[in-house]
Amino acid sequence: MMIRQAKQEETREIVDIWLEASRLAHDFIPYEFWGSRAGEMETIYLPSAENYVVESEGELAGFLSLADNYLAALFIRPTQQGRGYGRQLLDFAKSRRDSLTLCVYAKNSRAVKFYQAAGFQIVEERMEPLAGESEMVMEWNG
Repeated sequence: MMIRQAKQEETREIVDIWLEASRLAHDFIPYEFWGSRAGEMETIYLPSAENYVVESEGELAGFLSLADNYLAALFIRPTQQGRGYGRQLLDFAKSRRDSLTLCVYAKNSRAVKFYQAAGFQIVEERMEPLAGESEMVMEWNG
């Protein structure tokens, strides 16, 4: 297992991981929503962030994206979940920042619990306008 900066040529695979994991974690949002966002993910969001991947046995198992102190994305390939890669990526991000903020859908209780266990506090609940779902704003201060 190795965490490293993502390479430009891995962008498409990172988007695929994001799509697979989003479909699983956010089953309360129609899959078409995620598919309609994939182009922006590939051409706008990933290029404007610091992206790191966790690689296991030559395969990308997951990734995280940081935009300043905002954890914009942390997704693990569904077939690789439950192996600690998410926690390792999160610890990696925390080692590079003094504080982190993130947003997570309120209905994604597994993720809310994951971030709370890692020391994040819910600071706000609000409506996310694109998906029309409630989301939690969470913060961690090192």
